[in-house]
Amino acid sequence: AAQLDVSFATLYSSLLSALARADPPPDGRSLAEPPSPLPFVGLPLPQPHPAASLAAEQRTAASAKEVYRLGAAHAARAKGFLVLDGFVTDHCAILNLETSLLAGLLPFEDHPGRKMAIHKRRADLLAVPLAQLNEDAYVPL
Repeated sequence: AAQLDVSFATLYSSLLSALARADPPPDGRSLAEPPSPLPFVGLPLPQPHPAASLAAEQRTAASAKEVYRLGAAHAARAKGFLVLDGFVTDHCAILNLETSLLAGLLPFEDHPGRKMAIHKRRADLLAVPLAQLNEDAYVPL
């Protein structure tokens, strides 16, 4: 279940970076629309979240914050299971994912104080495990 939450958080992080890009998709479709018809015609799939649209009118700070909230919720749930004491590599990967979610909000912030607060929050997220881990054993992290 935790790996599924990590996958969803990664999806939302990718969506945030796509929302931040200035250029729309070449064919004008949203992420909610598959590029080609799926063979699962009768499968009752839920409707995608409205924030998944990459249309220009949907690229707002409010939609970016909603995508961030969805991704952060999945990351927090995964962190609840993949705790630092026992799942160090996975926990640090989730922390990096959380920082990338926060970084996805930066293009939508105009206020310099808010941008600095987001950068500080990113640094604070990574400071906790760095203080607890042996830097010789976990050099790649």
